[in-house]
Amino acid sequence: MKICSICNQTFTDDNLNFCLSDGGLLQPLKDEPPPTVLMNQARTTQPNWADFPTSSPWSAGQPLQPNQPFTPALIQGQNQTLPTIALVLGIFSIVLFCCHGGIPLGLAALITGYLGLKNSNDNPMQYGGRGLAIGGMITGAVGLLITIGLFLITILANLG
Repeated sequence: MKICSICNQTFTDDNLNFCLSDGGLLQPLKDEPPPTVLMNQARTTQPNWADFPTSSPWSAGQPLQPNQPFTPALIQGQNQTLPTIALVLGIFSIVLFCCHGGIPLGLAALITGYLGLKNSNDNPMQYGGRGLAIGGMITGAVGLLITIGLFLITILANLG
């Protein structure tokens, strides 16, 4: 049963939330105990470590201990030398375009970037740096084009 907080009228329908006559908020009667909620059995939050296997592929033969920090096995890194060199050469080709360094550095960045990308595509387990190689090729091409553009502007300015 519920009672209106304004007019004190009682209602037997527990689905009503507001009074039908004045719209006041319906409150449950205080003499009724709240409904009992049946819940499932409680979950186990602290597992019994004796039920788990003593070794796993991740623990490298060591038994599992509670609260033991996870230490992953060392994975040998991929070779990213050529892509890194390509990116550095490409950046320098853009920076040094004014002293005509963009042509040799841009060409070197394009070549080493291509070789690094080819290595990464052929053997991705051993060679990485695909994004570095693409970035080196793009920056090398930009540096090369800026330097060639500067050459053309200089030649056209001297002709006129």
